[in-house]
Amino acid sequence: MKEYSLQDLKGSFVKAAIFTIVMAILGGGAMFGLAKHKQHLSYTADRYVVISHPITEKSVGANNSMTNIDQQMMMTYEEIAENPVVAKAARQHLNSKLKKEYSVDQISQDVNAKVKPQSLVLRLSATANSPKNAVALVNATAEGFKEVLPQVQTGAGTVKLLSKATTDGVSLNKSVNTKKYAVVGLALGGLVGIIISFVVITWKKVLK
Repeated sequence: MKEYSLQDLKGSFVKAAIFTIVMAILGGGAMFGLAKHKQHLSYTADRYVVISHPITEKSVGANNSMTNIDQQMMMTYEEIAENPVVAKAARQHLNSKLKKEYSVDQISQDVNAKVKPQSLVLRLSATANSPKNAVALVNATAEGFKEVLPQVQTGAGTVKLLSKATTDGVSLNKSVNTKKYAVVGLALGGLVGIIISFVVITWKKVLK
């Protein structure tokens, strides 16, 4: 078996390092491409609603009691906002094109309601395949909720719709994180490169 000189070893390690880097780049590129292929983009628009009874100056204690009752009811209002009955009312506020694209069931699935802790504010969120659709859905849902709540919940507070959602405030959602895929690909590619280089160097050494 031939003994390797220092120069031979340095040459082998340089080649192994270059091969490992190439494999890491290929692995990262491949995983990035896979992530891009699998990635699904969606957009979420929010609109806020305040639900409360009018506050008067006559009785502080009564006002505090009513505020507490309103806060306790917010979880119920959250469930009502996500109910198909609100989705049905919301659909009536969509234009004819969106009505064809979104059924009552689809609107109900795409809309989410969340209560802000210790407040009378309800956040309505709608997720769609475009910013304009997300905005249209959440604004329509807010209008539908305002109409439906007094009908299904007797004694509910007044529904006040805050600023309309716009495309400027829409958030982008990515179903797959391409950066994480790329990093994993680089690591796996580099690992494969190191293993192959080690096997090749060892095999050559054995043969010689």
